[in-house]
Amino acid sequence: AAQTPVVSQNLVTDDVWVVEGEMATISCRVKDSDDSVIQLLNPNRQTIYFRDMRPLKDARFQLVNFSENELRVSLSNVSLSDEGRYVCQLYTDPPQEAYADVTVLVPPGNPIIEARDEVLREGNETEMTCTAMGSKPAATIKWMKGDKELPGKPKVELAYDKMYTVTSRLAFTVSKEDDGVPVACIVDHPAVKDFQAQKYLEVQYKPEVKIVVEFPQGLTREGENLELTCQAKGKPQPQKVNWVKVDDEFPSHAVITGGDLYIENLNKSYNGTYRCVATNTVGEAYEDYVLYVYGSKLL
Repeated sequence: AAQTPVVSQNLVTDDVWVVEGEMATISCRVKDSDDSVIQLLNPNRQTIYFRDMRPLKDARFQLVNFSENELRVSLSNVSLSDEGRYVCQLYTDPPQEAYADVTVLVPPGNPIIEARDEVLREGNETEMTCTAMGSKPAATIKWMKGDKELPGKPKVELAYDKMYTVTSRLAFTVSKEDDGVPVACIVDHPAVKDFQAQKYLEVQYKPEVKIVVEFPQGLTREGENLELTCQAKGKPQPQKVNWVKVDDEFPSHAVITGGDLYIENLNKSYNGTYRCVATNTVGEAYEDYVLYVYGSKLL
């Protein structure tokens, strides 16, 4: 990728960014040619090309274009040691020089996510780390939980000669809504696109309890039957579901089958609060149903 033209009198070149192992192209251009000789030097000021001849014994350099207005040279299989300031020279009097800085980018290794906890409970805090190894320049790491960005704490270490390893630490508290949600670590670096790793959260939570009136549809009147169903879901699924009558004895002929409560032939002595309690390893929860028995319909 070429950017930012560098202008020096009659001579123009561009800085070059190139990914390690790929090809760089360096172009020395003359605006108004007066048949002066163009040459390209490497950062050690050795001549790579003098006009269309290559004195340097490195076959990775190849001539792409040579004319009175341009000397364009490609360098294949670029390595870190090729980085530096290349010199375009025009043999005028006095000689003119323009400089092309070649920057070599090294992509990071695949991002690696590590999670402290495999299984979490709602309300607890967890920690994750994501590492992007050995890149140049240092990568940046962004965290997403579902479609929400979370702030991580990055640590940048110089691995060796200009190469960086970045580790980001993320701490957050989970809720039951986070169960099954992916947490993604997204690595941003000029040499790679859309580089990420993800882990799905597993969150256990206490039951959610709901009482459904199966019968009657209208008012609860004397002589009618009452049927309630207690629905409880949690993670793990509730081991037991219990019916109790708050501050009172249960009617003797009430029938309980699993989560179902059935009372025949209602009368006012059954009035009160019926509670369904569900329990799992995380905790317990309940919902109340208040029974009020009305008089029977007058004929």
